[in-house]
Amino acid sequence: MLQQFTWQQFLVATLVLTLIWYVGVVLIFYRKEFFGLLGRKRNDVPRESLPHRWEGKVDQLAVSEEQPELMGASKLPEGMSMTTTEAFGFSGEVSEDSKMEQIGLVPDVLEELKVVFAKLSRVDGNKRDFMDMMSDVREKFPKIASNPNIGRINEFISDHAPFHLSAEELEDIWD
Repeated sequence: MLQQFTWQQFLVATLVLTLIWYVGVVLIFYRKEFFGLLGRKRNDVPRESLPHRWEGKVDQLAVSEEQPELMGASKLPEGMSMTTTEAFGFSGEVSEDSKMEQIGLVPDVLEELKVVFAKLSRVDGNKRDFMDMMSDVREKFPKIASNPNIGRINEFISDHAPFHLSAEELEDIWD
């Protein structure tokens, strides 16, 4: 029986059945998009939702804060407490000044000083090399001389310098 069909008849039948299939899919699943594409607007009247059989029979639970829970309120383990994210930190006291110190100019200068001391230890530098390198740091951070934490920076320098620096020399670094 299959020998009676020609290739032309087979291809036409396949094309017609495929076309019917895709038209059915478009009309079933993409009806709104298809009619919108054709430019025909359907009258979309807002519809009221159908009544549900459970709407009238639902009891509203009255939750009052005066009644405790059935088993009581939960309790945190001993030694634990609830805090907000603003009050949480890893460094002792939290104040606006300490936050600004962590992200301000002073930490940048201290990092630059660490680089200077690393270079000095690598090339076995002396006080004169240190003063030359500090002139570059002073140019990089011109506002540091008027910073209220300049004492902390000078203390860092005196602690980490491989040679003795007097208080006058420390003051002259930033002028």
